[in-house]
Amino acid sequence: MSKGELIKKEIIGYPDYYFGAQSKSLEDRLENVKLSVEEEREIQSQHAKKFIRDKVLGLFKLGEIVSEIINWNESVDEDLKEAKKEYLLSQYFEKNDQNEKALSQLKDFLSSPQGNTLFNKILRILDDSPPDMELANHLSSALQHIVSNSFYQLFEQHKYALSQIEKLTPQALTILSDHRGWPLINLGSYSANGTKVSSDWLIEFTDTYCRAKNVLDQGMITRVRHSINELISTRLIEAHLTGQSGARCVVTPVGETLLPYINKQN
Repeated sequence: MSKGELIKKEIIGYPDYYFGAQSKSLEDRLENVKLSVEEEREIQSQHAKKFIRDKVLGLFKLGEIVSEIINWNESVDEDLKEAKKEYLLSQYFEKNDQNEKALSQLKDFLSSPQGNTLFNKILRILDDSPPDMELANHLSSALQHIVSNSFYQLFEQHKYALSQIEKLTPQALTILSDHRGWPLINLGSYSANGTKVSSDWLIEFTDTYCRAKNVLDQGMITRVRHSINELISTRLIEAHLTGQSGARCVVTPVGETLLPYINKQN
């Protein structure tokens, strides 16, 4: 693996470390645009300008500092976009047993107006989020599914699925993809419309699911609860009675349409 590939992998896996290193780079750049002694003296002779600059920026060349910040941000943005794309495509090829066939299908996909539109939609979802391996894994699964399943004829269906995926957090997608591992829920008092539970079951399912996954950290439990609530509020999951105050969480028909697109848990 080349140095460039290692850097891109670190950006995706350890974004905080990457930004920490880049902030040092920005600091070094800004240090180089301080005013010279002569320029500082000239400003000091103009009390109003000195007061404003000391209060807002200190003694810096405003035009140059703005330019350095913009250039630095563009460089970081380009690094992030490149790393996300590379990770997405590397995961796409890893999910395929025959790379030669996968490459041929991808070329056909990118060479068509429909495929190119769908690919750019996937990239926009990536670009609108911080580096996240979980999200990239789900999107690489979506890419694999779309490329190998009639992207021309099913264009509208694929576009709709990507629009739904875009609305969800990576954690919500992961919980949805883990639907076969959802445990039964023990309910206390409840109301139901037929077998469908109509009262609130969020807390019971969150607690049961976290125990089943051995999630003990309270902060993590809160995030899991938020993700489950996303799935409930978007009507992708619902709970149905199984008898004796028990219920099972199931994927709704709309949720079922997303399952082929997202990364499945082992």
